[in-house]
Amino acid sequence: MLRFVPAAIGLTLVCPVLTTAVSAQEAQNAATSTSITDALKQATPNERRYLEHIVFLAHPALEGRLPGEEGSALAEAAIVRTFNQLGLNPAFTDESYRQTFRFRQGGQFNARASAEIVEGHNVGAVLPGQGPLADQWIVVGAHHDHLGRGLFGSRGGQGQIHEGADDNASGTAAVLLAAELVAQHFADDSSPRRSIAFVTFSGEESGLNGSRFFAENPPMPLESIALMINMDMVGRVSEGAITVNGVGTGDALQELVNGAMTTTDLEVRVPNGLTSRSDHAEFYRRGVPVLFITEAIFPDEYHTPDDESWMIEFGPGAAVAEFAAELTQRAATLAQAPAYQEIEGFETGEGGPSLGDIKIRFGIKPGNYGDTDPGIAVAGVSPDTSAEKAGIQDGDRLLLWNGSEIVGMREWMLMMAEHEPGDIVEVTIIRDGQEMIVPVMLLPRN
Repeated sequence: MLRFVPAAIGLTLVCPVLTTAVSAQEAQNAATSTSITDALKQATPNERRYLEHIVFLAHPALEGRLPGEEGSALAEAAIVRTFNQLGLNPAFTDESYRQTFRFRQGGQFNARASAEIVEGHNVGAVLPGQGPLADQWIVVGAHHDHLGRGLFGSRGGQGQIHEGADDNASGTAAVLLAAELVAQHFADDSSPRRSIAFVTFSGEESGLNGSRFFAENPPMPLESIALMINMDMVGRVSEGAITVNGVGTGDALQELVNGAMTTTDLEVRVPNGLTSRSDHAEFYRRGVPVLFITEAIFPDEYHTPDDESWMIEFGPGAAVAEFAAELTQRAATLAQAPAYQEIEGFETGEGGPSLGDIKIRFGIKPGNYGDTDPGIAVAGVSPDTSAEKAGIQDGDRLLLWNGSEIVGMREWMLMMAEHEPGDIVEVTIIRDGQEMIVPVMLLPRN
């Protein structure tokens, strides 16, 4: 598994005296880490291009890609330039790659942060279809915005740059690479196919603003969209596993996913339910079948300054883009468009929870971010955290919080927002088929 690791992590001994200053841990890191140069020698061309997109989008100079600021404008300009270089047409009716909208950012998530009206831009490009299917559409999307300096939505480190490499430079990079692969695939193909729009949305972190505006003001008739494919957080693919949610939203989607699975080495998990916490939700609410691709294990660096590009596993990340391209190509040529179906377990709440008000850190890596099964699966426990000190283990499932059911990630975060450091909560878990109550003292998130 290839990971982007700065060469500076390795040993650089400029004189013999420095050897005594290198700790055993640093020596171990040097022995086990792969330098950038060595990793890129092993990388495929697709992996290199995926990494190039990530490194630019998550560069500190872009200051967290907050809508309304220069860093976001630089990210959008780079996305436009990539679409243009691929020979894709502008997506919007004014012959522009940008769709402009205004929205309220900040204060609705954190009473301590002032809200302001800012201008956002969705960025989109089109690969035209051919023949009798050309008036139908596939939309492939991801959000390109992040939290800036974390004055709202941060889980720790307010005031520091939140680079947002996994959330969601990884999904944006996957859209750009998928666009390139799909355009190449259909370059000399004259067979009937649907038109494809590749779109990156702004304003997701403040409540799905960009995707909502797009769905309310689509550049094509909404009813002509046969499928929307969304990618959010696909750069930390632990154990080679991703989840594809939403197969129940269209009558042909399970077969579509099964076919694409035969072309990838990724482990593709297909959970029940459908989360409302990313951009596909605005399409599903309006009767469009959707597929949501995300990593299977939720990283602990989410919404912190530690979500940096060196942590991205660019080999599996590029494989996600290749898988999305395969899905898109198959969907574009289906004889019949998937028929929309309502799915049980869809979360009806719009936007995300008030993450900025969470003062404590529990310290697990949720293993079911993409689904809506009751409870939270524990896919890892971070050291020196509330969960570790209480004895929570990898493989546990959190069911109740002080006797109240934990329905999903959104509801659990709202529960945590009600607590102060030092509070003790009773968490009901299931371990090896047995329920037990674990008292947990909540430690501060910083």
